[in-house]
Amino acid sequence: MSNTLVELRQNIDEIDQALLELIMRRLRVSREIATAKPDGSPVYRPAREALLMHKLLLELEGNVEREVVARLWRVLLASSVRSQSPSFRIVSLEGLENFTLEFSAGFLDFVFCATGEEMIEMLSKNKADVAFFPYSKLKKIASLLGKKTGIYLNHKIDNVAIICKNMPEETGFDIPIFKDSRFEEPKIIEKASFSEISDSNEYVHIGAWVNLTG
Repeated sequence: MSNTLVELRQNIDEIDQALLELIMRRLRVSREIATAKPDGSPVYRPAREALLMHKLLLELEGNVEREVVARLWRVLLASSVRSQSPSFRIVSLEGLENFTLEFSAGFLDFVFCATGEEMIEMLSKNKADVAFFPYSKLKKIASLLGKKTGIYLNHKIDNVAIICKNMPEETGFDIPIFKDSRFEEPKIIEKASFSEISDSNEYVHIGAWVNLTG
């Protein structure tokens, strides 16, 4: 075996050890966050995760590296959620199996429902912490979101609406989402830099997502 190969493998061993120490440090801090949070604080913060992933992926160039980092951090983020709330549960619409499996990363519990109404009911009754629904079909459940129900769209990932029982966080990159209340069949409206308090009674705020593509 060449000296070069031996040295390279030793470098890998040193990097692995450094990674292990950093991962353990991150997990410890995550557990400290769980005890430091005020009661009732949300465990899962979609906007913060979106900003974090965006910042990390900006530093990468190749598609392979981006996929590796995205999957690695998905594992870390999911494990962090579980450490703060072991009973955390996802409810997804049938058809989003691949997205849900990747998001949960083997750490988070999940169930599937046949209709959006069933998902919203589970959120309302605290039988789930977050719901995944196709963004393209948001009109079907728009009337079940907003101040009246206390359930909002909190983010959009890969055209999947992330729906939580809490208001979306302000990030400075928000695209607030409204439905037009004049129509029985809701019209979804996206407004960049549009306040959650609409200047028209025709619009009902149902959520927001973080636009990091511009």
